[in-house]
Amino acid sequence: MNPRTLWRVLRIEGLIPFTVSAFLIAFVVTLWETGFAAADWGLFVIAAVAAFFVHIDAHIWNDIMDLEIDRREKSRETGRDRPLVFGWATVRDYRRMSAVITVVVIVLAAYLTIYRVYIPFLFLLGFFFDYGYNHPRFALAHGPHTEWYIFPWLVVGVTVTVVYAATNVFSLLAFILSLLHGLTVSCFVVSMMRRDVNSDRLGGKRTSSVQSPEVPHSTIYGIVTMFVSVLMVYPLALILGNVALAYVLCCATALIAGINTVIGARIDQLCTRALYSVFPDFEARANRLMLQQVEASIVHVVAICILLVAFGGLS
Repeated sequence: MNPRTLWRVLRIEGLIPFTVSAFLIAFVVTLWETGFAAADWGLFVIAAVAAFFVHIDAHIWNDIMDLEIDRREKSRETGRDRPLVFGWATVRDYRRMSAVITVVVIVLAAYLTIYRVYIPFLFLLGFFFDYGYNHPRFALAHGPHTEWYIFPWLVVGVTVTVVYAATNVFSLLAFILSLLHGLTVSCFVVSMMRRDVNSDRLGGKRTSSVQSPEVPHSTIYGIVTMFVSVLMVYPLALILGNVALAYVLCCATALIAGINTVIGARIDQLCTRALYSVFPDFEARANRLMLQQVEASIVHVVAICILLVAFGGLS
């Protein structure tokens, strides 16, 4: 197996805005819930490592499931290396990696269960997201609406699990903040589906963009994210006991969601143009805009964590 395969399996453009960002939110929420001294940071790290491996396993199965579709994708234009397509590794290599990772996750989850009784349910949920979306037997990724019922909840699941491991508390603050970030970062996922609409259609996928290419999915998703951020002001104020902080946190989310909406609208325009005309550099241009949404989403998680540390009375 080519060593470059391991770097590609990491797929940091998805790992950082989703799982690593969830760890960052979990860290500051843990400080808010119990303070630094009372938290069990050993269990925090173990839960984070296990969640990290579940995410990597999802990448492995996604590459296996989409092998034939990836052969049709414009990999050079989208900047994505495809180890299975390029012959750097085989499906057998990938399955072996997945087996090792799954064993490691089960062992870590079993250890966590000694101290946190509900951990198995949380990791079962994680494996549902992993295999349900990515395994060829279920292939939810090939159907529509996963941007609504899977992607935002990935951040929620990781954040709530890690906070629970560290504090033995199912934190409502962790749920709300991670949902806000999950929606914000999923804006780029919707744009990615818009970018991949041609290869997905040829490969037999039925994503929302394939089923309804004329609908401005990226624009709609950004608007919904802004709307949800407004709705969260009141519950955040009740939890934090600080109306001003809740307002600023939600305004930060609405601002970044607005930026993602503007960028997403441009991607929707490109998709519509590609639908009705010859547009050979559609994927490349849409990809550059999508990466801007990734950057905006990373700014979002850093901003809300800094705000909570600076004004949340953490110790």
